[in-house]
Amino acid sequence: MTRYRDFKSLCADVSGEYIRFYLTTGCEQIEYVHSQNTDGLPSYSCRLASTDGEILTLTLDDWRSRLGEVPEVVRTWLGDHSNLRGCKPAKSHYQGDRYWLKRWQLANPW
Repeated sequence: MTRYRDFKSLCADVSGEYIRFYLTTGCEQIEYVHSQNTDGLPSYSCRLASTDGEILTLTLDDWRSRLGEVPEVVRTWLGDHSNLRGCKPAKSHYQGDRYWLKRWQLANPW
């Protein structure tokens, strides 16, 4: 049960950063999946894939002892493998993540 709970924490960290990124920037260049809904992934893993061809796969076995590092790793990877120029967030009540809003504004200085 502990392993499953840790996997859910891993998924929450990866998907949480991805969701904040997507809702704030509207960038559709990244796809998020995890092993419970995608065949072919290692057990207990999450994957981010970019249209630039790069893939980040985080497996629980590799990250379990350092789950606290996952959000920053994901944030850095998202920034390195996306181009926010021209991206347009959908209209919503979500005010956006401050980090991603600043990155989006820098890429789109209207």
